[in-house]
Amino acid sequence: MKITAEMHGVDEVLDKLAEKLSPGKLSRVENAALRVAGRRVAVELKNAVASYRDTGQTVLQVTVGSPHSAGGMKRIRIGWHAGSRWRLVHLNEFGYTRGGKSFSPRGMGKVQGAYDSSRGPAKALERAELEKLL
Repeated sequence: MKITAEMHGVDEVLDKLAEKLSPGKLSRVENAALRVAGRRVAVELKNAVASYRDTGQTVLQVTVGSPHSAGGMKRIRIGWHAGSRWRLVHLNEFGYTRGGKSFSPRGMGKVQGAYDSSRGPAKALERAELEKLL
């Protein structure tokens, strides 16, 4: 037995909402859906970087930014707030060389893996939040 499903993207849902809502209300709804999806990705990211935690600050300092427009699309930033924590994460994510010897830490590739695994579910969650209004 073969099962097929037709998935429509977030853009179609936004187009339908644009017919019903004013531009300001649509922007607020879209921002709220982005925040929900961003929090889900942040949880995945925290779980991923927990594997190489020492003091726990890398996990505690994961933040979800405010939705903003860039290149005509709404986006939300997820990462580490001000400070040098991103430098440590970069070393754990990509490895480093010291004294001519390459090191591959146990957290190598964890952030990219968390992003890849949560991208689809976060998009589906965002779409579900937007469809609540249809």
